[in-house]
Amino acid sequence: MKRIFLGLAALLVACAPASVRSLESFVERKPDPLKDQGAHQAPVEWWYLNAHLTTKTGTKGIAAAIFQVYIPESAPYNLAAQFPNALFFGHYSIVDKQSGKYQSTEYSTVPRAKPEIAVNVGFADTKRMNVGLGDWRMAREDNGVYTAKFNIKGKETVDLKMRPLRPEAIHGPGWSGNLETGRMYYYSATRLEISGTYNGEPVGGIAWLDHQWGGGVGSDAGDGSASFAPRWDWMSMNLEDGRDIMIYRVRNEKGGVSDKFASIVMPDGSTKEERDFEMIPWDYWQSPSGGRYPVRWYVRLKDGTALMIRPVADAQEVEARATAGFNYYEGAIDVNGTTKGVGYMELTGYTPMRNPFTNPLSFLEPR
Repeated sequence: MKRIFLGLAALLVACAPASVRSLESFVERKPDPLKDQGAHQAPVEWWYLNAHLTTKTGTKGIAAAIFQVYIPESAPYNLAAQFPNALFFGHYSIVDKQSGKYQSTEYSTVPRAKPEIAVNVGFADTKRMNVGLGDWRMAREDNGVYTAKFNIKGKETVDLKMRPLRPEAIHGPGWSGNLETGRMYYYSATRLEISGTYNGEPVGGIAWLDHQWGGGVGSDAGDGSASFAPRWDWMSMNLEDGRDIMIYRVRNEKGGVSDKFASIVMPDGSTKEERDFEMIPWDYWQSPSGGRYPVRWYVRLKDGTALMIRPVADAQEVEARATAGFNYYEGAIDVNGTTKGVGYMELTGYTPMRNPFTNPLSFLEPR
């Protein structure tokens, strides 16, 4: 579901239950992966990629996202007038599947960002998918091939071309979430064949790309009540039997489940939706930052598909407090059971989050 609009975006959306500038309102419709590939005038939008790279030194998993956020007119201290243009931030992580070594990096165009994460360049084309943050780029070419380039402080370079093996999938009615959790338009390129280089050496592999935009969590409810505490468990899976699965659940503050959904993309490209499934955590990892993450899961679909989800390494927490206000889990996974596969898992709401209402300007002071 990749709904990480994070602390900054949570503040902006939570402050905007009423009308906003000329920003788009959410209306029930199906997105068009071709016409909607570019940036929207939405309060929150992101482009997200995960990939499993086969390199000469073994298999690596990478995950990256670039976020675009607009400050609404109703934000305090006349912030919309001070920052009328979009703000951008992003995260990148990599794990070595053999050694378990994991690293993450964050970038931000937010004013007064810490020097080690601050970048001056952030953009998103409105006509086609072409987004950038510092020297990171993600794009969709006219022939439908996706590209991604990441330079991590001169120590690591990734340059990928990703060819879709099936059409982009529109999830559910065209969005994730509900009125309680907030709704975001949502489509994915679920199975991409990789070619390119990692640190100058040829790579292959498989990738998954998400595009989401909308008002943000809780904005549909009109009061921003859910905006502050994003709590979701999300997975993408590429299975050996040819199916691709996107599955998530959203937890509420009492520990219950406010929403859950599975989108099953078949080998012929058709998509099935499901809400009657089991998604049960059975083992946890305690992070040094204090988060207790459910990193091992049992998933059972109504057709009898039974899957055991395990991370390739327990320690896959993204350090995102400077841009997000909290850390979260973004990790490569192995899938076993009635079929096998690879995937990625995102877990939020398990670590403390800076509350922007305590200091509405705190998003300008990353820590």
